[in-house]
Amino acid sequence: MKITIISPAYPFRGGQSLVEAYLHKTITEIGYDTNTISYTLLYPSIFFPGKTQFDNSKIIPFEHKDKIKRIINSINPFSWFKAYGEIKKNRPDIVIFVWWMPFFGPALSTIAYLIRKKLKPTKVCFLVENYISHESRWFDTFFTRLTLRWADSFICESKFIKEQINNDFPQKPIFETTLSIYDCYNMNKFNKETSREYLNINTENVILFFGLIRPYKGLNKLIESFKHLLIEKPDTTLLIVGECYEDIKKYEKMISHYGINDKIIMINHFIANEDIEPYFKASDMVAMPYYSGTQSGILMMAYAFFLPVVITDVGGISELVKNNETGIIIKDNNVENLLPAMYKILDTKNNISYSNNISSFIHNFGYTNLKNILLEIINNKDNE
Repeated sequence: MKITIISPAYPFRGGQSLVEAYLHKTITEIGYDTNTISYTLLYPSIFFPGKTQFDNSKIIPFEHKDKIKRIINSINPFSWFKAYGEIKKNRPDIVIFVWWMPFFGPALSTIAYLIRKKLKPTKVCFLVENYISHESRWFDTFFTRLTLRWADSFICESKFIKEQINNDFPQKPIFETTLSIYDCYNMNKFNKETSREYLNINTENVILFFGLIRPYKGLNKLIESFKHLLIEKPDTTLLIVGECYEDIKKYEKMISHYGINDKIIMINHFIANEDIEPYFKASDMVAMPYYSGTQSGILMMAYAFFLPVVITDVGGISELVKNNETGIIIKDNNVENLLPAMYKILDTKNNISYSNNISSFIHNFGYTNLKNILLEIINNKDNE
């Protein structure tokens, strides 16, 4: 079987490139021939809030650059037809489009339309990470429906997304899996003691907030709750690690206003792959007080380091947490919910074996059922 993946891939950074890497790895291990068509341009610079869209890490997970062709320019229609030409030349059995942002709707809908109309029996499958983007805009629903109508089938990574797809496309098959456990960052160079020494942390407790800082992630609520936590647990450090995609000053002002600068380490830049390990290994838990979400790569990173999480019951994220065993699910990110949850994990970290619970819980996470899914997609005749 031949599979083509349409997705951002290295040298682009971020969650979608990591999804592509694990997807390529899994399909290759199954024994199928796979290649990726990636982008020459993702976001025009005026639309991108970060410092760079490219990954400058020295270590790239599952590197396979010989299998990646960068063709698609998100705002250049000529490149969309060129991508279709490459697919036509290869004639794969299935084309898997990674879908996470309706901004890419015009490009991906064009390519998917051409495949459906001109390249039978190739199947079009959309792997849907986000049905609508986290900070939704007026055009999101339009471009999502415009693009995904060309799918023969869908792969989703939570029941929450499955329901969203099913509402608009009830006649199309939807296959469910999860994100992979992102174990590629554990280089086994550190343990808890050496990590804390490396990061110059001397407190008994460490709470980690990791990843791009965006409004929907609720960092403001975490800082507010952390101020209260220090009253009973002053021997605690909050690690805030990740590039800020909004005005960092509003968080710095909060921290200064509360007078807790000496209790917080804030690192406002994208962390290279080889530098991620000590932040997780130094920590006792990962805080994810999100306002919204569908699934989360940060959760998969926390689980890879066997760290419990505090997570809000939003979207599909909480589906992958076993309450009071692999973490704590809270109703919302208000202080009255977030604060006692953090207390509980810190109070029980030496009594509850969160790491063993996580190890047992994640046994079947990731694309373990992908071979069966791909065979079902190939054998499905409903949309021909």
